[in-house]
Amino acid sequence: MGGIKILDKEGNEVHPVPMAEKSVKGINDDDDEIEEIYAGMTKSEIDAVVQDCEAQKSKGNESFSAGEYAQAILLYTLALDHAAELPDASDAGGSNKQLFPRHVVLSNRSASFLKLGHHDKALKDATEAVILEPTYVKGVFRKGLALHAMGQYRDAITSLGAASKIEPKNKQIKQALQFAEVRMEQEMRKRMDH
Repeated sequence: MGGIKILDKEGNEVHPVPMAEKSVKGINDDDDEIEEIYAGMTKSEIDAVVQDCEAQKSKGNESFSAGEYAQAILLYTLALDHAAELPDASDAGGSNKQLFPRHVVLSNRSASFLKLGHHDKALKDATEAVILEPTYVKGVFRKGLALHAMGQYRDAITSLGAASKIEPKNKQIKQALQFAEVRMEQEMRKRMDH
């Protein structure tokens, strides 16, 4: 049966009462359904968590813009920690519908880690962002940048090529891809010379 599967915090599927089995007592029945669907969280609780996540993300963006990358990482981490409280829904295809766009925050935190030279952490965040949203170009691009910074040019080219397919006119992506290709060629020449 198609449709959306609702998961609780532990990832277990929640089975709401089918509409046909509900008694027609009044509008409060729908409120009960919302609480049941969201596995113990009311819509207002979810909205409060999402609002808090957005506030932390915005502060993180301000810190990043100001060049305060460690502070940005802290604020993005707070946003992700709060977002972990949200009961995301999964559809029939098994993919999750995020109630808060964690892939964006992971990608932003990845950019902050890149600025501080923590390439392994940047790669981990970018990879998670790509898993959550494979077509989010910034996540794919930052994964490529992290791989490049770690000297993994072949994988960087694959990731940057994927980013280029998503946004073919993006000059920054094209330049990074060309640079990775040049670096890979240089590495291959070095190996041949030794």
